[in-house]
Formats: sequence, structure tokens, C-alpha cells
Amino acid sequence: MTSCIHERVVHATPRLRAQAALRGLAPLLLPICALSFAIFAGHDGTRVWQMLVLALPIWFWLWWPCATRGRRLAQAIVCFAAGLAFVIDGAVRGFLLAAYDALPNSSMVLSAVANTTGDESMEFVSMYWRDLLAWSGFALLCGTLLAWGLVRWWRSPPRVPEPRGWTIVLAALILALIVGAFASKPTRRHHPLLFWPQWSQDVTQLRQEWASLGRQRSELLASATALAPTLSKNGPDTLVLVISESMNRSNLGSYGYQRATSPALSERQRLLGGQLQVFRHAWSVNASTVPALRNLFYFGSPEAHSRVHLLALARAAGYRTFWISNHNDLAIEQEHARLADSVQILNNMPGRGSRALDGQVLPAARAALADPAPRKLIVLHMLGLHPHYRMRHPDGASPYAHALDRVDARLRSEGRPAWLRELRNDYDSAVRYHDSTVAATLDLSRQAAGRQTWVFLSDHGQEVGHTTDRAGHSATTPDGYRIPLMLWSSFADPAPGQALTAPVRGDWFGFSLARLLGIEWRGAHPGRDVLDGRYRWQAPSLPLTIDFGT
Repeated sequence: MTSCIHERVVHATPRLRAQAALRGLAPLLLPICALSFAIFAGHDGTRVWQMLVLALPIWFWLWWPCATRGRRLAQAIVCFAAGLAFVIDGAVRGFLLAAYDALPNSSMVLSAVANTTGDESMEFVSMYWRDLLAWSGFALLCGTLLAWGLVRWWRSPPRVPEPRGWTIVLAALILALIVGAFASKPTRRHHPLLFWPQWSQDVTQLRQEWASLGRQRSELLASATALAPTLSKNGPDTLVLVISESMNRSNLGSYGYQRATSPALSERQRLLGGQLQVFRHAWSVNASTVPALRNLFYFGSPEAHSRVHLLALARAAGYRTFWISNHNDLAIEQEHARLADSVQILNNMPGRGSRALDGQVLPAARAALADPAPRKLIVLHMLGLHPHYRMRHPDGASPYAHALDRVDARLRSEGRPAWLRELRNDYDSAVRYHDSTVAATLDLSRQAAGRQTWVFLSDHGQEVGHTTDRAGHSATTPDGYRIPLMLWSSFADPAPGQALTAPVRGDWFGFSLARLLGIEWRGAHPGRDVLDGRYRWQAPSLPLTIDFGT
């Protein structure tokens, strides 16, 4: 009998030891579980891992408890306050994603908060009280789990790890992750203790800007009306202006690229012949979105005292204007979109993390084309090829993944690294998807009743291993400025033959758009209008030398 008892004790010992070890680790496991639940609730994709790394200092510090109970209490309070910030952040983001599929720094949320009164806040609570209660309960649960773990940690702190080989290596790796995350501004700015104070400032700044931008929009409309613009009989019933993002024409098959990245547009070229006019040498004068659009809509003079905005001019001339956007940018919305009669911002995810596909603009575009207004200007602002490229096409739609073709062979011969070649493949896959969406907008224009004009261009280009070992926006290489420009009209041949091979400036193209709209006004500048026989090219001042005939 004694031997049987001894045998049970021996067999039970490993299990008991494991249970004891687990109880000893519980004060460390409970806080990290609470933080993980909150982070997974409010974030997705790679952002989850970035947030977990940002939360690591809380957990990492708990491995080195202070010697006295009083100091440990202070340590626990600091960790609880920092951890609670992650918990509340996750709950708020989770609520917004569930209720609106929106992020807190999206223009929709910022605008709603900035424009909310006390009465509207009460109406919001009365409508969403169930969701708010559920997410408050989630935050309370995570906060309780965090507090429970810290109380247990305070009462029974873990032993400080002995500085052995593996513990030193592990600590060094964790420290490297933490330092790397906080050194990276795109990652660091999402830390709740940094994000929410900045978010509050953004709301305050938005309220202040609205006061000035509201006056500015009124002044722009008044200035445009004072110019007394008129409509010629040769103007269209509708002009659809499709503005892409980060599209480099060098990567379009329609422009001779060695990959068939634009089969839809190429097919439209074949069907329509010369009716779909392709400008071979169009250039932006800016390598980023905000200044490029300011130059386009302000006719190349965004800082002029008596500046004119294209949307204000179109409204003053008698057009009903629409702005339909899959690009969530508060600055663009406030400065340009809000000048339109009708505004639809379809994407509630700002920045590079948005997965919204441009196909969602098509139903809104179809509805705008069906509007009974006799004259319409419809602006479709696409997300286009905005980095990250893999997020600009549906999952699985990667025809150039690991491609071994002439493009890849050329990149290899130029010594481009493997990571850059893969980014080129991602970019070209996104171009191919974008091609189908852009072609669909052309089809909608062709199917609409009346006299139709359709224009497609990009705000700026993109460098993806064309001339150097880098990918993204580029102010120092030609491909940062190289853009596509296409024009179709159902009733006219607006571009003379020489215009299609002449270099075109994006900041001057507003004059051509005013001409296409049939607007006659005192600010017309024939020398800057590529559609006018008096057009005279002048090279823009850029921080590099470019052959504008390429």
C-alpha cells in the first residue's frame, strides 16, 4: 500500500508542479490577456501586431517588480492606467467598426464629433444605447481582468528572471521590438496615449477650420459668380471626371507597358478608335495628393489672392456638381468636395490601412448620371493605387504574383532587389483591378442619355523600381510625376491631333476642363489649355530634370 501511495505522489508531482507554475504565471498572463482581447476587438491585420508591441512595455515591466509593497503598488497603478488606455481604445474602436465600419480618425467620425451638439449626443445615445452598453461591458470585463491580474501580481510578484543566456536574448529581442515600434512614427502614433490627445486636437482644429473654410467656400462661390461665366451650346450635358491616385501611366498596357495591366481600357480603345483620346505625355507637377489636387482645381494658382475653384466656377455657370469619393481625406473633403452640391464619401477608413475597393463608387456614379439636372459635373475620386498596393485589389486577384516575364527579367537585369520586384508585381495587380473600375465608369458615361464627356487622370505617379531601388511617392524621380490622361466625348472630337503627343501639365488642365464643360469666362487662358490651338508648353519648376516628351 505504501508503494502505491508513493507511486501516485510521484505521478501527481509533474501535474502539481505545472499547476503551481501556471498559478505563479497567472499575474503575468491575466494583464496580457486583457490587453490582447481589447486590441483584437479594435484592430485587424498587421495593426494588431503593432498594437501588441506597443503594449509590451506594460507587460515587460511586470517581470521586474519593485522590492517593497508600496513601490509595487505605484508600479501596478501606472501599469493599470496605461493598460486601461488600451482597453478603452479597443472598446471605442470596436464599437465604431461594428456600428459604422469606421475608424475614429475617419472624416465621417471626426466630422460627426466636431459637428455634434448636446441634444444630438443624447439622440445618439438613445439610438445606440444597446451597442454602447455591450461595448461598455466589454471594456469593464477587460478592465476587471487587468485589475485582477495586477492585484495578484502585487500580492505575489514573480521572481526576477536570472540573467542567463536565454533570458538575456529574450529580453534583448523584446526591447528591440519595443524600441523599433516607438521609433516608427506610423506605428507610434497609434498608441492610445498619443492617438487620443491628437484626435481631440484634430476635432478642435476641424471646428476652427470649418469656421474659416465655410467662409472660404462662400467667398469662392461669390468670386466665381462675379466672373459671370456662361455656358456655350457646345458643352456637354454631363462631364464625368475620374481622378485616380498614385497611377503611373508607365504601368498601363494602354501606354505600351509589357504587361497587359489594362485589358479593359485597351479593349475600349479598340472599340472606340480615335473617339477615346489618349494623351501620351501627361505630367503632374506635384508628387503627392493634396498639392496636386489644389493645383488642378485652382487652375495652377492655389495661393493667388483672386483664385478661382473649378467646382465653384461650374456651379456659377449652371452645373449641378457631385463629388463621389472612395478616398477618405479630411483636407480634400473640406477644401474641394464640400464645394459640390452633392457629396458622398463612401470610404470610412482613412490612410493606408483602408481596404475599400474602388468598385463601390459605381452605384453612386450611376445614380448621379440619372439625376434629372440638365447639366452635371460628376467628380469620382478613387483610392486607385494608394500604397499599400495589395490592399487595392480583391483578395486572390494577383495575376502577377511571382511572375517570371519580361518585366521581371528587366528588373533583375537592373539589379532590383527581390522585395522591390514583388512590390512591382503587387502594384501591377492593383493596376489591373483599377483598370476594370475605370473602364466601368467610361461604360456608365457611354450608356447615359444626352451629350456625355468622360475624363480620366491621376493626381500623381508612383515610383516602383522604375529608376531606383524604392517604392512609393517620389519627388526626386520622373515616375513620381508621370500620370495617365484619357478623354472621351459622345458628341465631339475635343482634342486636336497634336495635343495627344504634346506634354500636358496637371496644374494647367483645369483650363482644359473648363473648356470641356463649355464654360466661357474671363479667366480662360488659351496658352495653358492643351485643347486650344494657341497652347504653348512651359516646363514646370521641379526638383529634378525631366524629359517631358517621354
